[in-house]
Amino acid sequence: MPEGIAKIIYVFGELTKMEAAISTVIAKSKVPTKDIKAFLKTENRVQLERTPLFQYIKSFFKDIELGDLRCVAVSPFEIVFGVYNSKIPRLFSDVRGKTCYITADTLKMFFERDMDILVDVEETQCVNSGADHCEFRVRMNPPDVLKYVIEEEDQRILEVLKSGGEVDSSDEYRLRTLSRYGLVKDGRLTILGEKYLELGVSPTMAEIDRPWKKLSEISEVTASAKSFAEAFSRSVDGEVEEIDEDLLINIVEETEKSKSFAELVAKFMKKEVKDDE
Repeated sequence: MPEGIAKIIYVFGELTKMEAAISTVIAKSKVPTKDIKAFLKTENRVQLERTPLFQYIKSFFKDIELGDLRCVAVSPFEIVFGVYNSKIPRLFSDVRGKTCYITADTLKMFFERDMDILVDVEETQCVNSGADHCEFRVRMNPPDVLKYVIEEEDQRILEVLKSGGEVDSSDEYRLRTLSRYGLVKDGRLTILGEKYLELGVSPTMAEIDRPWKKLSEISEVTASAKSFAEAFSRSVDGEVEEIDEDLLINIVEETEKSKSFAELVAKFMKKEVKDDE
């Protein structure tokens, strides 16, 4: 078989396996509200990288071979992620330009399906464009962010300002928070603040603590993808290496043993510490 065709088959098989693995993780990753709040309320990249939710995303990126995920910058409605040592650019090493659509789609799916936040994800730089790592800008829909970060007391302050009242000095901290999210400026409601109140976004949300979906669904999809990739490897008569059994994501197995998101996060945080020793 010609080398070019063999590589295409290999790449197609690898991408199929990765996409199936991504789908299985996204399907299981319903995130508790408190963890989303802690993630969104961070004010710098160091704080964000220390949250359990970021550690979880970082872990499954590594296990699926999407790369080493880092936070480059964070602002109230935008996060820039950096991805190092990703398998995706290597699979498309012959292509010049931005090639990591799978990584962008993964971030978009996680935010929208598991965090209930509409986002626009753009790959702003890529290894295959000459950069030393890939970067992705995640622009979040402001109302979706505000429904997590605005508390009942914040809502009360907005209502007071709307009616022309004055806010007590004890609420200065909350005023700073409202200013950071663009709802208040110089002690007055902004246009965004007025729109927020018009939309009637509720600051109180039911806590999400859903059990993980049954592993049988996950294992079935992942196993099918693995078999598909291996079948393609065998079809090229050894010209392409077969898929190593150990490359299958272990996060699926760990999820089956975990009773909650917090327990799963703890496992991966301990694993990361042990790996660094």
